[in-house]
Amino acid sequence: MKKILFSLLMLSAVMVKAEAHSNDKFDDYNCFAVVAGKNATVDGSVLLAHNEDDSGEQMLNIYTVPRNNEKGTNKYVWIEFPGMKVADAALNEYGVAVVSDACRSREDRFDVTDGGVVYEVRMTVAKYARSARHGVDLVKELMEKRGYKHSGRTYIIADCNEAWVCALVRGRHWVAQRVPDDKVMIIPNNYCIKEVDLSDTANFCGSPDIITYAQERGWYNPEVDGEFSFKKAYSAPATYHADRNYIRHMSALNHVTGNDYTTDPNTYPFAVKANRKIGIADMIQILASHGENVSVKVKHKKTPLHPSCICVDRTINASIFQLRSWLPTEVGSLIWTTGGRPCYELFVPWYAGMSKSPKGFERFATAAEAEEKHFSDAKDMRINYPKFAAWKFISFWEWLLTDYNKYIGVTKQNVGKMQEELFKNQSAFEESLKACYDSKTKQITDRAKLEKTLNGYTAKTYDRYFKLLDKIRKSQK
Repeated sequence: MKKILFSLLMLSAVMVKAEAHSNDKFDDYNCFAVVAGKNATVDGSVLLAHNEDDSGEQMLNIYTVPRNNEKGTNKYVWIEFPGMKVADAALNEYGVAVVSDACRSREDRFDVTDGGVVYEVRMTVAKYARSARHGVDLVKELMEKRGYKHSGRTYIIADCNEAWVCALVRGRHWVAQRVPDDKVMIIPNNYCIKEVDLSDTANFCGSPDIITYAQERGWYNPEVDGEFSFKKAYSAPATYHADRNYIRHMSALNHVTGNDYTTDPNTYPFAVKANRKIGIADMIQILASHGENVSVKVKHKKTPLHPSCICVDRTINASIFQLRSWLPTEVGSLIWTTGGRPCYELFVPWYAGMSKSPKGFERFATAAEAEEKHFSDAKDMRINYPKFAAWKFISFWEWLLTDYNKYIGVTKQNVGKMQEELFKNQSAFEESLKACYDSKTKQITDRAKLEKTLNGYTAKTYDRYFKLLDKIRKSQK
C-alpha cells in the first residue's frame, strides 16, 4: 500500500512539473500589452492594446455573446481561439475589457483547490465584472478559493475610467496595481509591478503575505535588496532577464517617451509619463514594432523575412480597446481588432453594442455551444471548418511570406489607406448613432436600430477589407 501511495505521489509530482513545463515553454515569446490611462490619451479614453502570440493551428472566432438573465451573465464580445486556455480576450456590456500575458514565476509549490483556475479567470471577468475594480475583486475571489494553476500570468482589466494590472503566481499569491490616469504601462512576458503598498487600497490589492512569503522562500532579503520589488522577487530569473522581453519593453518605452533605456529590467518603472498624448495610432505603431527604434535585436528570431520584436510571425491577433466614459457604453466602448499581425493587418471596430458578428466569425450557431466545445473541438479546424473568415487572414499571410520583401510594401500602403479612412470616418459614423440614444442620460432609445447599424458597419468593413486583400494579391501576379 505504501508503495502504491508513493508511486501516486511521484506521478502527481511529475504531472505537475510536466504541465508547468508545457505551460512555460513559450513564455518568453507570448503576447504583449500596453495600457494608457484616461489623462494620458488624445481623446480622454482608457486605451488597452494587446498582441496575442501563439504557435500551432489557431482559428480566430469573434462571438457577440448575449446576456443571460437566468445565469446572471453579461453580454460581451468574445475573441475566441478554440482549445486555448490563455489566448481569449473580451469586452463586456459594462465596457470592461480583459486580456493577459504569460509571466513565468519562480514558484514551485502547487497550492490549489479543485485543480486551480486558468481559463476561468478571463471568462469570469467577461461574464460578471461591472467595472475594472470589480473584475479585480472577482480575480481575488478565484485566487483565494482555488488558486492559479499555471506558473504565472498578468491579467489586464480595464474600463472607461481606469485600468488594473493583476499579477498571478502559481498557487495563492497575487498582487494588483492600478495604472495611474496620467501614465502608460507596458507589459511583455514578465511581471512589471515593483513596489507594493497594500495599505493604499485605492491603488493596490493582493495577498496579505506577498512580502513575507517572498522572504520565507529566500526570494527577498530586505537587508540586501532594499525596498521590496514584486517583479524581482517573484519572476523566474530566466524570463525576467530574457532578451525577448527587455527588447520589446525598450521598444515600447522608447516610442512612448522618446528616451533610450538600458537592457536591465530593474530600471523600468511600473508606468511612465509619455512625452505627448497617446492615441490609437501610437498603439498600432507599438504593437507593429519590428524593433526599428532599438539598437539591440532579438537574437533568436526564426523568420528572417519578418523581423521580430513586438510583432512576430506567431502574432495571431492584435486588439486595441478604446474605452470612453462620455458616451453610452454600447457606443463608447469598442475593440479595434485584427485577424493577424498588426504590422499590416486592418484594425476593424467591434462595438460593445453589437448583437451579431459578421458571417464567418462564429463557427457555431451559439456562443454557448462554442464555450461547451472550446476544448473538445479544437483540432484540424482548417479542415473541419474551411469556409470561415479566419482562413482568409491566414491565407493572405501565407501568400505574403512567399515573397515578403516584395509584397509587404504594397500591402501596407493599401491597408494603411483604408485604416486612415476608418479613423477619419469614426466621428461621423458615431454622430449618426445619436439618433439611437439620449445624449444627456446616455440611455439607449432605439436599441434595435443601434444594434443593426453597428452590426452592419463592422460587416461591411470586413466585406471591403477582404475584397481589398484579393485585389492586392491579383495586382502582384
